Amino acid sequence: MHIIYLPGGSVKNKDWIEAVKENFDKFSTGDILYYDHWKTGDENLNFQVELKKLKELTKGKKDYSIFSKSIGSVLALNSIYNKLINPQELAVCGHPYKLAKDLNFQIDDYLKFLTIPSVFIQNEFDPLFSYVELEKVLKNNSPVNYFLQKNPDLKTHDYDDYQNLVKIVQFFFT
Repeated sequence: MHIIYLPGGSVKNKDWIEAVKENFDKFSTGDILYYDHWKTGDENLNFQVELKKLKELTKGKKDYSIFSKSIGSVLALNSIYNKLINPQELAVCGHPYKLAKDLNFQIDDYLKFLTIPSVFIQNEFDPLFSYVELEKVLKNNSPVNYFLQKNPDLKTHDYDDYQNLVKIVQFFFT
């Protein structure tokens, strides 16, 4: 199994996604999309640049999955919706629905037309968007084949329980 990793936007996500990949390497191969703004010092991810890089990273690949966090999930959903990529499955940690809406992404459409098996892993009290809020959004938009996993009692946007992520993703992606 091959996984493409799309981390959150903050440069601190570089070390996190490398740790995730290292844990996932026990059952898969994979590639991390390293964002240009991490090198340039720009505050925000440039979607056009990263969409091109993602398309190139998946070029020629037929059987791969996407593991994403935060703004990386918006990049993934946008790419899937616009048929720039065609993964077999999608895993999302810390989906930032409100941020996506604030940035004028068609996030509701991305979710409504999501047909690949997808797992959303959300901390119960994630400050960017809580589990309960995401549960409501997913019910309203009805992706075809999704599962919502709650990390109970967590009040952060961090997803550092690598063993839990391995367990969920390994089960879901196989």
